[in-house]
Amino acid sequence: RYLHRLPSRSPAALGSEEQPQQARWGEAAMAEQRVVAEDHSQMLLPISELRPLAESELQPMISATSRLDSFHLERRETHPLPDAQDLPESIYGAAMMATLRSSQTKHAASAVHGVTSLVFICLVFNILMQFYVLYCTKLYVCTPAVNAVRALYAKFHREVFEDGVLSMELFGEFEDVEALCQIPLSQPLFFLSILVVWTCTCWVDLSESVQYLQLWFMLDRPEKGQKTKVETTDDTVVATSASLQTKATVICCVLLPKLGIACYLWLLGARWLVATTSFQDLMLNAVALSFITGLDELIYSAVFPEDIKALVQMYKIARPCGESVASPSKTATVVGDDAYTVIMRRHSRQTLKRIFCMLLTMLSLLVLPVIYMRFLQQVLPGYKWDIHGLCESRISDLMHADEH
Repeated sequence: RYLHRLPSRSPAALGSEEQPQQARWGEAAMAEQRVVAEDHSQMLLPISELRPLAESELQPMISATSRLDSFHLERRETHPLPDAQDLPESIYGAAMMATLRSSQTKHAASAVHGVTSLVFICLVFNILMQFYVLYCTKLYVCTPAVNAVRALYAKFHREVFEDGVLSMELFGEFEDVEALCQIPLSQPLFFLSILVVWTCTCWVDLSESVQYLQLWFMLDRPEKGQKTKVETTDDTVVATSASLQTKATVICCVLLPKLGIACYLWLLGARWLVATTSFQDLMLNAVALSFITGLDELIYSAVFPEDIKALVQMYKIARPCGESVASPSKTATVVGDDAYTVIMRRHSRQTLKRIFCMLLTMLSLLVLPVIYMRFLQQVLPGYKWDIHGLCESRISDLMHADEH
């Protein structure tokens, strides 16, 4: 404020009388700058006093933001599944897709019905093929194996037991001891592990069938005069409602046969595994049984063209809508205490439900093989579990001899 008022003359041009006045102006400017600096120093707070003040002012904003983020996270975790379920990429999924297309009034064309007819012909062929393979497996593979195991076990009791009492001397002279110790029931834990794996394989088809049964049952009924109602986008066609006729067609012609094949396949496979006469064949038979479970996908991949497969991927089934706490537009800005409390309780219930379902599934996969081995298997009816101890002692003797 002072220096810019000086005349625009060089110091050399100034007279001796003007130089003391310039010095006085400079001293006044420096004095005012010191005053301003002191005023600013009084306005500034130390860091130690400023930090608590900032935290107290920002804490409500940080808490609200954290609460909002937690609300949205819990809300997404409560219903993590998409709004629609994909159809299975197998001949059963193709049959569901064909039923949906034919049941729509806007697709009532001869070409659409022709494709549906061909798909259902392939479906019938697949079901007949699977049942025929199962029947032949039981007749030509499983039954001879069961008879051989029964004959071996009966010979063991006939030649080794005297008056119902086991004779170790006769057991040492038993000529079929090698084949006897290869029976799966001679090693219960090992056979149980194989049976659990086989149960898991069949459980996949069972759970998939039950899942689609629930989805089709939960679909709403369309308006009068409609068989199916769908919502279309650029890439998907979602079935949101279906008539009783459409549901009955899918459930009776597609899902129930799939469910029946999976149940019968588990029983037949378990029976065949029990009747296996060697542990090497036990592993090979377990692998061979999985071929029957994938027969529907094999026919689907070999027969259907790419455009039909693309339609199967396009069509979906709507999931049941859960209760909404609030619309996303409202919850995106304000989260009320009631809404937050409700969504947290629902998330807790959903988490407990998931844990319970997982524990129940694990328990079922372990208990079903045990129940079959103890009560349901009829390969060796009245089995007394009297081979395991003899074979264990013999195997330990053989291992001890190999070490020496």
